[in-house]
Amino acid sequence: MKKTRFNYLILFLFIPVSYALYSQQDQNEYTVKFTSKEIKIDGIDDDLAWSEAESTETQWTSFPSVTNEFESKTFIKMLYDENYIYVLCKAFTKNDNFVIQSLRWDFSGRAADKINLAFDTFSDGNNAYHFGTNPLGVRADALISNGGVMGTGSREEVYNRSWDGMWEVDGKIYPGYYLTEFKIPFTTFHYPEDSDSWRFNFTRMDTQLKQRTTWAKIPQPFSPINLSFMGKIKFEKGVSKLKSKIYLIPYLNAISGKDKILDNTIDDVTIGGDVKIPISSGLNLDLTVNPDFSQVEVDNEIINLTMFEIRMPEKRQFFLQNRDIFSNFGAVRTTNPFFTRRIGLSRNQDGDVIQNKIIAGLRLSGKINNNLKIGVLSMLTDDDIVNEIPSNLNTVVSLHQKVFNSSAIKFLFVNREITKDYDFVDKNDTYNRLVGLEYDLISKGNLWNGRFFAYNSFSPLKKEDGFSGGLRITRETRKHKINFEYSYLGDDYRTDLGILRRIGASKFSPYYLYTIFPKKGKINNISFGLYYWLWFKLNTSSQNILENNFNIPITLTFNNQSEIQLMYRQAHQFFKRDFDPTGINKENPLDGGKVYRTNYIQIAYESNPTKKFYLTLSQNYGMFYEGSKYSFENTFNLRVQPRLSASMVINYDRIKLKHLNDYSKLWLIGPNIDYTFSKKLFWSNLIQFSSQSENFGINSRLQWRFSGLSNLFLVFNDNYLVQQELVPRMRSFNLKLVHWF
Repeated sequence: MKKTRFNYLILFLFIPVSYALYSQQDQNEYTVKFTSKEIKIDGIDDDLAWSEAESTETQWTSFPSVTNEFESKTFIKMLYDENYIYVLCKAFTKNDNFVIQSLRWDFSGRAADKINLAFDTFSDGNNAYHFGTNPLGVRADALISNGGVMGTGSREEVYNRSWDGMWEVDGKIYPGYYLTEFKIPFTTFHYPEDSDSWRFNFTRMDTQLKQRTTWAKIPQPFSPINLSFMGKIKFEKGVSKLKSKIYLIPYLNAISGKDKILDNTIDDVTIGGDVKIPISSGLNLDLTVNPDFSQVEVDNEIINLTMFEIRMPEKRQFFLQNRDIFSNFGAVRTTNPFFTRRIGLSRNQDGDVIQNKIIAGLRLSGKINNNLKIGVLSMLTDDDIVNEIPSNLNTVVSLHQKVFNSSAIKFLFVNREITKDYDFVDKNDTYNRLVGLEYDLISKGNLWNGRFFAYNSFSPLKKEDGFSGGLRITRETRKHKINFEYSYLGDDYRTDLGILRRIGASKFSPYYLYTIFPKKGKINNISFGLYYWLWFKLNTSSQNILENNFNIPITLTFNNQSEIQLMYRQAHQFFKRDFDPTGINKENPLDGGKVYRTNYIQIAYESNPTKKFYLTLSQNYGMFYEGSKYSFENTFNLRVQPRLSASMVINYDRIKLKHLNDYSKLWLIGPNIDYTFSKKLFWSNLIQFSSQSENFGINSRLQWRFSGLSNLFLVFNDNYLVQQELVPRMRSFNLKLVHWF
């Protein structure tokens, strides 16, 4: 039986690939001229070199509709020399009433005046570098992977905003237009040796006209980061291989704090750092010793009413470069064979997630040639005898072979193994290995995209069914989106460095989305969805149906980007074991071995995000595991531009379960205040209270980006247990210096 399933999956991996056989048609071409003249990045176009550059302009809108007739065009010029590529953008405007979120690097840009540049340096339609700015010349950058197709992975995997590159930009506002200048080192990119052309596109968001314009045409309803729709830039003399530049990135971290529970004082100074060694123009080796991530933004608290863990985004800089080579595998919300956040986090004997020190690690990642990407990651974690956590060597090997222009065949090997014998480690947990193949399909214009995968895991267990496999296929046009997904996970399938929802089960999940685009009026589009997912077991005498979900959303999106959604959901879920969905009544859980029903209606509204005050409101009410639940999730946002950005999250759940006499009331409150003194000095403050986790926390972080990617951080953390009163847990101050040499 197992061999038959494996053969079917191998067949699925190579089923009709004719959908992927195509030749990408680049719509526009632009010649980037070589210059030997100096260009000063100051938002002023008075440099003599710019008079030699050709000019091109935005030619289409992609929102609110696709047309080549529009107001307020944007003109662009590009030049390059031996070390840098330069871009000059001149954006015409009706007035100077701009939306400027903040002066922070990687400002939130969903509803802001901005210009974005996308460079597909290998011209493979799969990965790109994204650089953006606003009228004041504030930096924003990201890495695009998997063709920029949303839904093929988590949003942070497809569009990784946590990545920071080494580059410069400045901007100035003039009567009737604003002007921005970019200066991007070729060392920031990975690209083929002796390149003569890259695929390219630039987009502009104009909040005054509520429109998004592009250079290359992007059809509705595709994302502006979709890499199927790009033009081409040709370098006048080609781009030669750059001299290798090694970066040494040491850090010094001083911490002073007190654990109020254990009554321990913490005063310590640690040092460590990273080294970046370019192997070629497309391949990089990263080394780290005693890494420290104390400066990383804290995760947002979440109320979890399910039996599954919540996946939080990776924010640690060491794991971000070429992250798509390691992370975008498996099936979203079903099985992720490898997730980097598993490294450096472990569970103690009580099942609580705690930090696990990383001793050292290396990562080799990038492109060997235009068609083959490689990733090798090895990280050694320290043991923690008190919490019964062993030392592990975590190793990952990933290969991506491009086929049919933008599709890929991918290989993944994952190994987690303890480094020595421990009395507290069960012999079945001494190692976990996983190996698998995937085929990622991206067809012409993203008409079809999908994934076919097969994995097998290995552990000391004998005669185990460690097989996992599945497929997803999506067809998307302007009005219709159809998706079908099937996954199977064996009874003994394990991925200790990944994320699983269930094992020993199958998932069947089709959905359909129909979108109407009215020709006139304030409504941009109306979409009707039909989502269904079913978890079930085969060949079992016990409960066959584990989960049965049915969603019907109706969404109205307006031209000003506000949105209203009405959704009906019905679900049946089988609990094999006792389970407490509230998280606060663990002594009185729901009985296992039964099927429970959930049935509710939800209405949500998001106001115009270009306003200085905007909000998101969501309310739902109905049956909850055969009890009842009323919930609201509200977020209020205030912008005092360009320096202050503040938000307040207020979530509430009132749950009445039949077997409990009283209501369970859960609150989540989180004010977030971000103040930017300048483009280099930022102060962020996050306060969070969760009645489910009984936690009250304060995180205040002052960041001075004094040079390039070099930073000085001052971080204050204060944490309390919330019962009848606030019980102090931990208070600490961190002073951390990170410098790029």
